[in-house]
Amino acid sequence: MVDKAAAIAEKQKSRVDPMYHEKIDHLLDTYTRKLAENMNQGFAIDARVPSVMIAGPSNFPVGKKEKQNRARDSNMEEWRYIQGLLDKIRSTGMGGISADDPAAIEKLQKKLNGLERSQLIMKEVNAYYRKHGKLDGCALLSPDQIEKLKASMASSWRSDPRPFESYQLTNNNAEIRRVKARIEQLSKQAQQEFSRLGVRWGPCGNEPGGQPLAGVSLTESLTRTPGPS
Repeated sequence: MVDKAAAIAEKQKSRVDPMYHEKIDHLLDTYTRKLAENMNQGFAIDARVPSVMIAGPSNFPVGKKEKQNRARDSNMEEWRYIQGLLDKIRSTGMGGISADDPAAIEKLQKKLNGLERSQLIMKEVNAYYRKHGKLDGCALLSPDQIEKLKASMASSWRSDPRPFESYQLTNNNAEIRRVKARIEQLSKQAQQEFSRLGVRWGPCGNEPGGQPLAGVSLTESLTRTPGPS
């Protein structure tokens, strides 16, 4: 189960902005720790009451058995909660950026910069590996990152694994294109709104008659433009 959770975490990290990687790692650590505690508690609960085959019908502790069953139910409920952490891992970083956020374009641009940097690093790391046949000494990676990539490659089913496989580069590049298109869309919406307000209000935020528009700033109006993420 832990291996499956680790695979889910790594897959999610390959899909989302690096800013979410620490949160995913924290959720994975929480899952692993709580799962171990839950399983150990389950073993302890099972050992509380001997089997009726051992104790015999006349000596079987019915009251203790009822308490054991309640403890098992509680343990199972906790187990379900722990499994729910996997869904949290799968959803981390997938919330998107709302178009009515005044800083939406800025946030998307920051995300784009991170994605483009990740794409460049993945390509350069692959090139380093092709040239040297190893990851040790690659200045683009920390020692911990090198060890994680080496472990991932060692466990790969591919006959010729690479630090970053083609699907990872393809998925990241697709996300780059998506974010670029989103930035372009929001920029056009902002420009259209600016033009519309300029025609309605006149130059410099004035009404057509030349008087300043009372009580509302141009920036405030633009930031109220609705729209889904």
